[in-house]
Amino acid sequence: MTGDYAVVVVTYNRLKLLKECLGQIEDQTVPARKIIVVNNASTDGTTEYLREYKEKDSRYGIITCAENTGGAGGFERGVEAAGREKTECILLIDDDAILHRDYMEKIMDARKCNPDYQAYAGAVMTDGEIDTAHRRNVIRPGLRTKKCSENCYTGKNAKQTFACDIASFCGMVIDRALIRKVGLPCGAYFIWHDDTEYSIRINRYTRFLVIPTARIDHKTTAYSKRHPHRRYDWREYYGIRNRITCVKMHGSVLDRVVNGIDMFCNIVFRNWLFGVIHMDDYDWKYEKYLVREAYRDARSADVVWIGIPNFRRARIRHTQTQAGLDSTCT
Repeated sequence: MTGDYAVVVVTYNRLKLLKECLGQIEDQTVPARKIIVVNNASTDGTTEYLREYKEKDSRYGIITCAENTGGAGGFERGVEAAGREKTECILLIDDDAILHRDYMEKIMDARKCNPDYQAYAGAVMTDGEIDTAHRRNVIRPGLRTKKCSENCYTGKNAKQTFACDIASFCGMVIDRALIRKVGLPCGAYFIWHDDTEYSIRINRYTRFLVIPTARIDHKTTAYSKRHPHRRYDWREYYGIRNRITCVKMHGSVLDRVVNGIDMFCNIVFRNWLFGVIHMDDYDWKYEKYLVREAYRDARSADVVWIGIPNFRRARIRHTQTQAGLDSTCT
């Protein structure tokens, strides 16, 4: 093992964060051989900034998308490009993931000591605390997931590695040879659950080895801190649709039944109940409508939304001419 790796960064209209993200990539104690940035049709000056970056550093490869293909579409294109670089492994991060300076050094050390693994991840920090949502295990039946507890990262376990089934794209590192077996991330997911689906494919060959001392600062708001009666926005459409699609693709009949019951209780019934009692003096009509549309589209494997779904217009049919979205799901 030579410690040779490429980085894939997906960005969309967060130039300030992207600058910090790239600065930390360049400052790694084990430097990357290739840095591929997928620009999802940003309109905030990112395109011009990356053009200058590419000119000053030959390690950079810039992919500029004509439209916003979401995180899933960006990682699909980025991993495809990184796979051609013939590095040993590939690091995947969003533009709001700020690596600690020794992140890849610690990942690479763990790779050398644990050759039976082909996928790795570090600890994700949000607001100074470990965000356990990024490393999870699969629960069967149902293909549900459970967060790895904070105890896995702290106390006597702080310097001990542990294995998990699911890693988010926030710091996922995979051996390049593994991509030939599992394929590319599924761009048709657009956002949410794409890393879960990809991890399930990876699990056919390896679990993820988590190195708690390898850390990332994720500059976002911790999902667990949101109000429990939070209202849905357009992103929930993708979360619901993609979860159903993932279980349908990878689960057994029993998995589908258990997942269906779980989603009914925690999503469908939740919104109906909140609507009946007018929780928070709100009618919850949008939530109920969004859920119906997500269920409807999950039943149709050839339906793909690009961007914020507008349920009033015709759905986009899933064809190979649309950024090759259907060519990468296995």
